Amino acid sequence: MGSNAERNTLTINSCDVPIVVGDNVVERLVETSQKYDRVVLIAGSECFEKFGEHVPDLTGIRGEFTKITLNFDENLKNIRNYQKIIRVMIERNINSDSLLIGLGGPRLCDISGFIAATYRGGIDYIPVPTLPLAQVSNAVSGMNGINFSNFEDAMATRYSPREIDIDTYFTRNSENEQFRDGLSEILRYGLLGDHSLLTMLHSHEDLKELKASDNLIRLLSRTAQTRVELSENTDLLRRKSLNFGKIIGDTIIHVTKGRAKYHEAITSGMLVELYLAERSGLSGREAREKILSVMDNYGIKKSNIREIGIDNIVKALNERYNIDNHNLSFVVPEELGKPAAFEMSSDRIISALRAFTEQYEFNPVV
Repeated sequence: MGSNAERNTLTINSCDVPIVVGDNVVERLVETSQKYDRVVLIAGSECFEKFGEHVPDLTGIRGEFTKITLNFDENLKNIRNYQKIIRVMIERNINSDSLLIGLGGPRLCDISGFIAATYRGGIDYIPVPTLPLAQVSNAVSGMNGINFSNFEDAMATRYSPREIDIDTYFTRNSENEQFRDGLSEILRYGLLGDHSLLTMLHSHEDLKELKASDNLIRLLSRTAQTRVELSENTDLLRRKSLNFGKIIGDTIIHVTKGRAKYHEAITSGMLVELYLAERSGLSGREAREKILSVMDNYGIKKSNIREIGIDNIVKALNERYNIDNHNLSFVVPEELGKPAAFEMSSDRIISALRAFTEQYEFNPVV
């Protein structure tokens, strides 16, 4: 492993978890794997197609090595794949003292973590996220889930990895759209917690410059720490602030059946929720200006609420949150790092969404 790396300890689910972020961090897997009699690597097929030469060969480790490759698709983290993997692990006599490595994007990290948490009472687990979104969210969340029927993460666990390895080779070589997905999360955490994340984002002119910068290691490392600090915070309002942008953003993704790009939906979700907050008497102007600045800098576009359909969005919100019978609660950064809560009825949400589209859909500046 190269010397250009940051090492820290995160407290995830009350457990101390080492995290290493830097160039060629993936090479750590060889030394770590030598400590186990059995090692299982679960990886997405796209990882080997794109990063095969960078992934270390573990076939020469002293213990028994099992590689399981999953084809990338929207249904990757389903119960069928879970059952297939468990069956393979049973057949290979994987015991509770084994190591499981998850190499891939957000869905791959989720299903790998869920398997590690549930197989024989839990086995050691190391996520090696290859996409920026997984690097700053799924791999450090301490939550692992799989889908059932049409329910996202219907089965989920809280489980702490043995360690987390984030190799910036994967980050630097990610597609621009994938990189923007991660940026939308970094932006959220900067607004909710550590303002230095916003400073680092604003210190670069575009994606190309940020990808090549040595600053990337610090940005990813500090983002992971901020994510964990928010989720483990004893202040309930700060924990709930992690939903900022996700209530509307995830609903946009759901309504469009995944056609909406993650970063566009989440940044649009943040803008809409700030607008709803302003209609409720809160001020989110500073946060809104920061969002728009980052969107402009890194080429992030807005989702079109009018095209998606206000009725479709409200219907989905009702299915997810039963807003016909209860007000929907939101938490937004009224000021940078200062969360504020408010509630809205379905009628007021409809009215506010209509006003939002009338005021901003045909205006490039919100």
